[in-house]
Amino acid sequence: MDRTREQADKDLVVLESVGSTNEELMSRARAGAPHGMAIRARTQTAGRGRRAHNWASPDGGLYLSILLRPALAPTQLPGIPVACGLGVVRALESLGCADLALKWPNDVITPAGKLGGILVEAVQTTQGMAAVCGCGINFSLPDAGARTKGALPITCLADALSPCCTMPDIDHAAKTIRSHVLETYESWARVVAREGEGAPPLFGIVEDYNRLVAYSNEKVKVLSPQHELLGTGTLNGIDPWGRAIVVDQDGKTLALDSAHVSLRPLACD
Repeated sequence: MDRTREQADKDLVVLESVGSTNEELMSRARAGAPHGMAIRARTQTAGRGRRAHNWASPDGGLYLSILLRPALAPTQLPGIPVACGLGVVRALESLGCADLALKWPNDVITPAGKLGGILVEAVQTTQGMAAVCGCGINFSLPDAGARTKGALPITCLADALSPCCTMPDIDHAAKTIRSHVLETYESWARVVAREGEGAPPLFGIVEDYNRLVAYSNEKVKVLSPQHELLGTGTLNGIDPWGRAIVVDQDGKTLALDSAHVSLRPLACD
């Protein structure tokens, strides 16, 4: 483990360098770390996104993981990433960002491109299943070489802020994200738990999520995990089970799982 000069307070542990904040926090979860613990690293040497994609993690980015200990039915756990995504957007808005959206399922984007990504991973512990919400936000603009073919353009926090707002301190930003993620997650978890095991995973948050989902009512490309074009259609929002509802060119309605496909705007090359 590449870890030096740990700094900690009650809300946030800051590490100089670590392979992955998610991996580090999963290890601490197995050792009994409490709900709400958060870790930020100044750099990551093995950062990753969805489907094991590498996440460039140079000094100057915000690399943060937050530990959640849910007490929910297994069928409701897919709602955790959505609640976390809503929390991240609310935090960034409170810092002064404007025109934010969530690209299904959980990339944070602006009209200029991708601002950040969210990766939620499960971990088994002696206290039961835990979830780690990892969040990477481009504080400054990364090297253009970090963009992969077919991906969205990359943008940064400095360009996402409203003109009247100033850049926040990175630890203040991390604590703000932690606070909003926990508040949003805990509020959703209480609502869905009261509704019972039959409630769909996005119960209570699907409307808020759909208000933020990018490309709604627009033409999109449906891509395989290998970035092969599977078809095109119009995105008609996200259902309470977290599936993207796409009406294809033949008028057929498809309910798509983010584990199997991804969406891009039709114009994205």
